[in-house]
Amino acid sequence: MKTKRMIIGINHETCIACGRCVESCPTKALEIVDGKVRLVDERLCDGFGSCIAVCPTNSLYIEEREAEPFDWGILERIDFDVFMDKLYKHYKPAELEER
Repeated sequence: MKTKRMIIGINHETCIACGRCVESCPTKALEIVDGKVRLVDERLCDGFGSCIAVCPTNSLYIEEREAEPFDWGILERIDFDVFMDKLYKHYKPAELEER
């Protein structure tokens, strides 16, 4: 049953399908399909928007809408070390890498 909650939205007109959001999503809710990023399973979107921070075209946003409830069981399937590696790889500002 769908409920109103915060979930990712995608502007497909500005998306360049670079894949950074797909790589940074810890729950694998996003995939590139037909040259654009798609929310492939709204039950996997935690609504926190970790993908937003890495989008170079600002094509991702959080919206409140009717969606399937978040699958809390996904948290048991996420490897902590992989999650931390994603955070390190995708959220480290380029300015710090150059130093």
